[in-house]
Amino acid sequence: MKIDLLYGDKTFPLELPDDRVKYVLEAKPLPVPESEEKLIKDALARPIDSAPLSELVNRGESACIIVGDMTRSWVRHHVFIPLLLDELNRGGIADNDINIISATGDHREQTGEEHKILVGEEAYRRVKVIDHRARNKDEMVFLGNTSYGTPVSINKQVADADRVILTGGIVYHFLAGWGGGKKAIIPGVSSYETIMKNHSLAFYPEEGRGLNPDVCAGKIDDNPCCDDMVQGTSLVAPDFMVNSIINEETHQIAYVVAGNYITAFRKGCDLVTEHFGADLPDRSELVIASCGGYPKDINFYQTYKTIYNAHFALEKGGTLLLVSESREGIGSDDFASIFTAYTDNGQREAALRREYTIGGQMGYHSAVVAEDNDVLVLSGLSDDQVKQMGMIPIKTLEEGMAFIKKKHGSIPPACLMPHGGSTMPCLTCKD
Repeated sequence: MKIDLLYGDKTFPLELPDDRVKYVLEAKPLPVPESEEKLIKDALARPIDSAPLSELVNRGESACIIVGDMTRSWVRHHVFIPLLLDELNRGGIADNDINIISATGDHREQTGEEHKILVGEEAYRRVKVIDHRARNKDEMVFLGNTSYGTPVSINKQVADADRVILTGGIVYHFLAGWGGGKKAIIPGVSSYETIMKNHSLAFYPEEGRGLNPDVCAGKIDDNPCCDDMVQGTSLVAPDFMVNSIINEETHQIAYVVAGNYITAFRKGCDLVTEHFGADLPDRSELVIASCGGYPKDINFYQTYKTIYNAHFALEKGGTLLLVSESREGIGSDDFASIFTAYTDNGQREAALRREYTIGGQMGYHSAVVAEDNDVLVLSGLSDDQVKQMGMIPIKTLEEGMAFIKKKHGSIPPACLMPHGGSTMPCLTCKD
């Protein structure tokens, strides 16, 4: 069998005997609609478990639309925000009673030009756009505690609005199960303390036990981090939600779900699973994975998505051969420093429990995968950078195959993931 593994803008051809290929995991193609605008209008006209937005609101009320920040510009807020404004206008809410808040979480503040790109020139002209600032306590309102002990403080402008509308994009997410939905509130417009407490639920309560496997992609029920987000969001009680699912090939909207922020979101999660989930009966000793080329392998921080997905398909003690150009290096200081500042995973876990960062967790989990398995990395990183992460640098696929033959005695039947950054093995969270 021949298969091309994407590496930046290039391809590396891989050829294996048919009996050495156990599975080939690929996402299913997404639809390409005639018109993104029509897709959105249809979803707004027939929302899930909700009246249309224009019928929910009343003249004289205020509304807050929560959008992502520039790290979520792929959601294509600029396409659907003007249509949401029109819906609110039809319900009697004027533009000057509408605010758009960028759910930055604990990310940096943005420029006016970035706001314009994010929501589109029309929406930027019509309504006020502001950034959430998680560390500014004067801009927060305390709403209560979740059953996990998370103190829920959110942006005042969200708390004070008569109507709250969530937007976002639905993708697999290693903490929340799926991104989108309630993540617009936690971590989107929550205080730094709220975010840190919520994200700390990724670990077992007892120190030294590492990450809780129930906090993972593709899992909503019995996922403490996700459940905590939902409990916190329920204190806000959002009125409406619009979430997109993006076709990664065309970079356009393939599906839109609108309506109730819980049930419409679950419908969107089902659609993501239908297209990006891949049936996998069992794990393999060998997984060969490409991120899917540029920009999915722009740096090693982005490559974590492929490591994360691939590890579900890999037997413990096996070999992962990873293809990632990483032309811009590691890509995250938090990700890189978790390897260099500590000598073992126990120290890394303790550091993250003291001061959690998402980049740190991604690095820590990569280190755990590399501790449990041999991870061969064909990339543009230096040998020293790869070795610092506990991984094994290789220069060619042939070099990788020679390592595999020596370790395993022969090439074991392999699981191939040519687009590993966007393909989720269906074994996720089941064992």
